[in-house]
Amino acid sequence: MTRLEKLTLLPLLVILLFMGACSNNEWDEIPTPITSFIEQYYPGSGVKSFSQNDSGYKVKITNGASLSFDTEYSWTFIDGNGVRLPEVIVYNQLPPALFNYLQGIEQQADVYAMSRDKTYYKLTMHDTIIIYEISTGKISYPDGKTLDT
Repeated sequence: MTRLEKLTLLPLLVILLFMGACSNNEWDEIPTPITSFIEQYYPGSGVKSFSQNDSGYKVKITNGASLSFDTEYSWTFIDGNGVRLPEVIVYNQLPPALFNYLQGIEQQADVYAMSRDKTYYKLTMHDTIIIYEISTGKISYPDGKTLDT
């Protein structure tokens, strides 16, 4: 390697090291339960942004989903940003009755976003929204159609 090539390569290495250090610092700021969630469902992904406020945490995965967590580190919103959510999240994170319903209509792999609170789960599908009431097990659609699970 010539001296000129070494001099050209050195600034590039410094930039790469600096970029790696920045992303590691952001990863280190994220609470462990949230990083564990990301590693489980989005392995090998980087973090584009992370923020915290009084109501919880928001994480944007590089080239991936946006995630919101409450102050107890439970997810409240997962948005694939136009991409289907991994089926393993849908399977692991939804009540079994709701997942079984999705499986029965062959749409368990067609969830683009999901949110939850203490009373319901809301799933955004390609062409509709499904709301599952936790207390009753009822499923409802925007057109008023309801089903019992």
